[in-house]
Amino acid sequence: MAMAQGKPQHYWRQLRTALTAGQWDTHFPAKDAHGRAVSWSDLLRKFNKHCPGHQDVAELASQTQALSLLLSANSTDLDASEVGPQGVLVLGEECTLAEERIEEGLGGYNALKQVEANGSDSLKAALAYFAYALRRPSECLEHLSQVKDLSEAQGPIFPSGTTRSAPATLQVPGTSSNTSLSSSWTGSFVSAQTTASVADINEGRTWSTVEQVRSICLKGMSLELLHTSDPWKAFTTYVSASALIAGVAAEIPTTAAGVSASADTSSFVRYRELWRWVERTLRRGIVLGARLCDISRIDGPNGALWTLFQQYHACSAHWPPLFRSEQRSAIAVLHLRALILKARASPAPKPGAERLHRWISTARSVVQEYRAILSVSTSFPKAGERNTKVEDLVDLAVATWEADGAVGEYAGWVIDVLWWATRLTFNSFTVFRHMSRLFYVMGDPELAKRILRLYIQIVSKAREASMAEAESATAETSGAYGAGKDIDTDDNWVQTLVQGSRMLSRQALVESDLGKGIEEAKEAGEVLEKAKTRLSSKNEALVASVQLAEAIWNVVMAYTEQDVLTRAQRFERSLSLLQASLRSYPTPSTHHHLALAYLRPGISQDLQTAIVHARAAVESDHSEVRHWHLLGLLLTASGDWRAAREVLEMGASVGELDQGDEEAEPNGSSANGDAPTGVHAHDYGASDAGPNGVEPSEPSRLLDQDAAELPSSATLLQPLDDRPRPNRQEAFEHALQLRMTQLTLTEFVEGPEGTGDKWVEVFQWFSERREVGVEDSKSSLAPRLVCVLQDADARVGRMSIDSRRASQEMKPASVTSSMEKRISGVPGRTSALFPPVEEQPEPASTTDLVVPIPITVTPASPGVHSPAFSQDQLARTSLNGKEETSGEQRLSVEGGHTNRGKGKKVREVFISGVHKGRARVTTISKKIGHNVGRHNGGHLKRSNSAPDFRALLGQTPFQASSIHLRQHLSIYASQQDLSLLEAPPPPPPPPPPSTAPSQLSRHNVRLAKDRRLLSNLWLMSSATFRRLGKIEQARGAIQEAEVRDENNPAVWVQLGLYYLALDEDRKALGAFQKALFIAPNDVSATIHLCRVYLAAAQDSSKPNIGMEPADRDNVDLAVGLLSALTKGAGWDVPEAWYFLAKMYALQGRRDRERECLSFALTLSENRPLRDPGAAIGWCL
Repeated sequence: MAMAQGKPQHYWRQLRTALTAGQWDTHFPAKDAHGRAVSWSDLLRKFNKHCPGHQDVAELASQTQALSLLLSANSTDLDASEVGPQGVLVLGEECTLAEERIEEGLGGYNALKQVEANGSDSLKAALAYFAYALRRPSECLEHLSQVKDLSEAQGPIFPSGTTRSAPATLQVPGTSSNTSLSSSWTGSFVSAQTTASVADINEGRTWSTVEQVRSICLKGMSLELLHTSDPWKAFTTYVSASALIAGVAAEIPTTAAGVSASADTSSFVRYRELWRWVERTLRRGIVLGARLCDISRIDGPNGALWTLFQQYHACSAHWPPLFRSEQRSAIAVLHLRALILKARASPAPKPGAERLHRWISTARSVVQEYRAILSVSTSFPKAGERNTKVEDLVDLAVATWEADGAVGEYAGWVIDVLWWATRLTFNSFTVFRHMSRLFYVMGDPELAKRILRLYIQIVSKAREASMAEAESATAETSGAYGAGKDIDTDDNWVQTLVQGSRMLSRQALVESDLGKGIEEAKEAGEVLEKAKTRLSSKNEALVASVQLAEAIWNVVMAYTEQDVLTRAQRFERSLSLLQASLRSYPTPSTHHHLALAYLRPGISQDLQTAIVHARAAVESDHSEVRHWHLLGLLLTASGDWRAAREVLEMGASVGELDQGDEEAEPNGSSANGDAPTGVHAHDYGASDAGPNGVEPSEPSRLLDQDAAELPSSATLLQPLDDRPRPNRQEAFEHALQLRMTQLTLTEFVEGPEGTGDKWVEVFQWFSERREVGVEDSKSSLAPRLVCVLQDADARVGRMSIDSRRASQEMKPASVTSSMEKRISGVPGRTSALFPPVEEQPEPASTTDLVVPIPITVTPASPGVHSPAFSQDQLARTSLNGKEETSGEQRLSVEGGHTNRGKGKKVREVFISGVHKGRARVTTISKKIGHNVGRHNGGHLKRSNSAPDFRALLGQTPFQASSIHLRQHLSIYASQQDLSLLEAPPPPPPPPPPSTAPSQLSRHNVRLAKDRRLLSNLWLMSSATFRRLGKIEQARGAIQEAEVRDENNPAVWVQLGLYYLALDEDRKALGAFQKALFIAPNDVSATIHLCRVYLAAAQDSSKPNIGMEPADRDNVDLAVGLLSALTKGAGWDVPEAWYFLAKMYALQGRRDRERECLSFALTLSENRPLRDPGAAIGWCL
């Protein structure tokens, strides 16, 4: 093939290929016409032989090779990968000969001058190359000034976007024609035989491009040396090559066309000399631009820096990781810093507008490139050393994630970088510090806790070793063993441990296992004590954060250990620490927790002060939904219903803005521009705070003018927030809880009918943001609510809601609806559970309460895995000790002599459970208990007439409730199953399906949470139907709730209330017991179970005879249960104290009755509609 093409063409192409590849030290860079390898000398000899008249070309090639070898003599490779002692940012002696090599270089320089008569631009460019290498930048510029229109290289060279169709732009070598096709550059190596692109080495176009890029780079470096006071000249010169380089990146494929990407034929190897000069030109331009340009702007010269960054990143796709790894690492760091600072300087996107994430995609690509470079250019550190480059990349990755909003769901790629970093570092505290934080915000608290413990251990041991070495070291041995290099700074240590303590405190409150919760709470205190060991009293912000964390820890300990002897002291200590933190450094979180502290029952309760702090929290951080929610709840406690409604509406609007779903700004402000509660109104659509909301007041530059080293990437990290930003799941839950409070407030003020279509809107809002199953697809939940209404109507044959059996009228006032029931149409008939003579006394409060302390139930928390009681625990022939002849399934075990022994055993189990109740009352039970009786805080309403959603239903799939389907585990069959249990102790229940995140994927955990939330919504709608008197609709809603989450104990609590509304006390008792079977420490189930016992005892007691023995035993058991409850999770639930007082009255203990009634009345005063612990949480 070579012979057919002719030897002249063959050796032209071989010479061009060898020059473009830059194989200066290769023994055999080319092949002869027969395919045999030839050396550089043979190649030039054969070229002169077969290409007569081009001796100048051979001389130019020979001298270029000689100069390249001289420049690489003191380097390890031809790529000049070494960085000078001044660092990569300083030009230094790059591309200059060592002193001992100047004489040899001068000989080549003079030799080239002898052939200059040809006048080609290639020779002039080569002379400029020699002049710069000989440390003569002025002569270099003089030679380059003779090149015809060198500046035109910045123009578009290749109009076509294709790879092979660009027209030739250089003159034909060796011809007398002086005509230029599109440029006046006259190259000695360009052929006129064909049109060619940069990628075509054979026609000389590539080498001509190398000469142009090299000339521009040499001109820029010369200007850097000669015009140090005006660096813009050099920067402009480097930028002039951007269009030429853009064509290079576009036309050269990553793998050369028609060949495989082997080591010898890859695009990098074949174009190596081109890539050397392209990299150097872009790098020097970027370094100068980092000192000169304002990266927050993209206009004029400032935008040129971003162009250079983009081109460098595009060209780097052609380079192997080991190619100039030091230089590329520096540019990657600068690029990432520029992206991070630009993102922070940019104004926050308008709420609801589409967020542009192109920059984060570029940043992640640069991080991956930098990661690949470090994987091959660094190694696992030796003893006493650290891989600082990998740790710096870790800081860059975290800073990039923070600049993108620090969203937990978007932290997965950073976690990948951190895991990779563990393979190139040894117990790096930097890596572990970030890992602990990111795992927690991603929803993996277990792994976050393990990493936190590892961080504490590593830094503590390193500090001990450093202190020991400092005591024994001499001047010669100080630091010789590397001790102390793994010690994090004091500020980082304190911040990390404070965050860790807050994390452990939050986990302790939601832990279902009481013992594990107490352990985590104690560990939080230990972590906090370690943080204090390195706390500087001069840093007021850190001191305040430690005081806040300790205050929160005291609250958590009070709720987890449930010790009646220390609870008050811990609350007092928490309040004093919060006040000290506020004096040291006020934060919105401090105000929030102070508001909770002043709301909490006790001698320090001060509702007005709590409202003041809640307002301060809202004004300081208006983007936190929970601040608004807390303020709204406090206003309900004060009776300011209108202000509470407006505050909750504003909080709901803020929640929508945070989720990016709406563009509406918060409303509800009064005519004077301020919210009626005294909260200053803000424009929440244009935030003026935060990293993305502030325009810089002065130019933002990456480097100082005289910077010789890159700044540490740790300086880009934002100070740790007071708490991690809620992830999307948490933000959704917070917004849902606020809407539940809104509906509760509406029902309390307007009655159940007042909610109207708001209930349907909440279901619609839920379905638009969550899809937890096929049956719950988008826009299907609201129609399903109407379907429940219609199905219930069909089951009862459209009977009136005033019907005595199918639909019983409940008193509409939400305060009294769950305490009593009246059967419509039957005047004078009273429930067996609520005799008229045993009505509760009227509480003395400022609100318009006309009935006793209410008992209300809101959806319960997830069930816990702990021992449960069987149905036999309250076994009786009937509730009043008399045999029932009804044909219905009975809850009690058959009466008679054979049942007494079993009943005693069951009572023993119950009593044992009462004595151990303090140790078994879980935090979740506490949260349930706090949802009991908060002025019907869990009740939602529904109008008597629902709109017709038949058209919306369509073919919506429907899954029948397991209440209908299951024979042995369903609600209707459960009584028989429980009654057939032999004797305690019962077999341990199976583990709940909602296991720890380590056992389920985060996606499944999120789905489980969504199903529990949806189940709770259906249960709240059931309570509304029940209060409206729509009993069958209430049952349908309970069935829907069970379908979503069959392990939700609140399902059985609501079913028990449903049965109470139907006077089916036995079934109600069984439902409450099933709730306790799922969650033995469920507060609401315990209270309602004791209500059943109370009603039965009151109904069966005779004025002269008293209670029957069976009921007396039940009262004793109820007293034990309620005593344990009021000492533990239900200490602040007034209903628990009220019923305990009633039980004491039946026992004849009048003094204890008065004490309990007085405390119940105290607790009922200044109480918000819903329990803050369940609606918001006791700590942020």
